[in-house]
Amino acid sequence: MGFLSKLFNTDSDEFREVRVDREVLESVIYYAKKAYPNEFLAFFDGKIKDKILYITSLIFLPGETCDVGAVVHTEMLPPTLKYWGSVHSHPGPSAQPSGADLKTFSKNGLFHMIVCLPYSLETFMAYDKYGQPISYTVGDYADEIDGDISEFFDEDDVLKDGEELKPGFFDDEDDFDLEDEDIDQDYREYEMRTQN
Repeated sequence: MGFLSKLFNTDSDEFREVRVDREVLESVIYYAKKAYPNEFLAFFDGKIKDKILYITSLIFLPGETCDVGAVVHTEMLPPTLKYWGSVHSHPGPSAQPSGADLKTFSKNGLFHMIVCLPYSLETFMAYDKYGQPISYTVGDYADEIDGDISEFFDEDDVLKDGEELKPGFFDDEDDFDLEDEDIDQDYREYEMRTQN
């Protein structure tokens, strides 16, 4: 994986299994109950590792909600942030996607969930971007995934034997102390001019 693929999250989006962290679903239940009788909506954060999509946290954006829908401002997402889908609540007994839900699914990621009353782990339904039901597993995955620092480094980042570290932007031979002395001298000259 190269630097640009890390920066712009262009690695493969293929997965064969979905695992959702239990705390994510418990948070959704909490916010769904707080928003009732309005809908609650958030986006999924996570990553794919070994062809498994791990959903490990939620992304919240400003928006408006009511008892029949929710609108969020996805244009406020940083362009380098990868989100995997959405989750929202229905303030009724059905977790079936509406026409508006299907439109949201098709434009916002690969994995989506709806939770309906009475807002419990048993009332979640999951769908792919086409609105087709998809299975998932609930577990404690956040520490397993977030504790993996290997995503920040690859072999290109490590110096090989005999290789020298090349200076970066701030590692040049510049003498930053000299600049401070120049500033101090300029200030002393300014003080002397203004006192006379």
